[in-house]
Amino acid sequence: MDASSCARDAADLAGRVLGALRGGGGADLADFLDSCADTTAGLGAVRLVGADVFLPHVVLDHPLTDRDAEVVAASFTVFPPVTAPVANEQRVMAWHDWSTVRLLARFTGDAPVTTPDDPAVVLGPAEDWPRWSVVVAQLSALAHPGATGPVVDAVAARPLALCRGVVRTVLRRDFATASRLTRWVALVHAGGARLPVDPVLLVEHVGSRLGAEPRRLLDLAVARHLLEAP
Repeated sequence: MDASSCARDAADLAGRVLGALRGGGGADLADFLDSCADTTAGLGAVRLVGADVFLPHVVLDHPLTDRDAEVVAASFTVFPPVTAPVANEQRVMAWHDWSTVRLLARFTGDAPVTTPDDPAVVLGPAEDWPRWSVVVAQLSALAHPGATGPVVDAVAARPLALCRGVVRTVLRRDFATASRLTRWVALVHAGGARLPVDPVLLVEHVGSRLGAEPRRLLDLAVARHLLEAP
């Protein structure tokens, strides 16, 4: 599989999800896969975008079709989930897989999935907030409306570390990472936490400097939905 093709397909898929959020429809994963020149790369893109493929269904209650559910299941057949992570990159992927399979089970009625190890293992100590916030950013797909679970609880319990991390990325002009952390800030704010950062101003600031990369624009779209939710 060509990695560059997979990355392009992932950007295209994220753009479809973003368009679905704006237009009130679904991402139509089956149509996306049919449009890919390389089916394997297309399924790799589904794995990369991960749980975010379900955002139109989570945010807008758009029904998930059987064909779309089959596409997600096929992506795990071609690219099996991480079951015994050793390196931290694998641990991050294991939590991504857990989030994707958990949402798939929610929409299909399948059996619940096994939770990975204690999130402290992948996140590390929040006292080392520069590193901690980088890992939290890598797990941005776990931050969505209605999100629950061990990682959400662990991040929500450390609002100061989270805000320090996002301010650091903004000051460093790393707006790709900032968009991911902004998504978490919005989720923690929606959960009722009092934060030293104004999430609305943060979304506006990061959005004005982010550029046009679909996966990062999707992060901000989720943040806006979280801030607008009653």
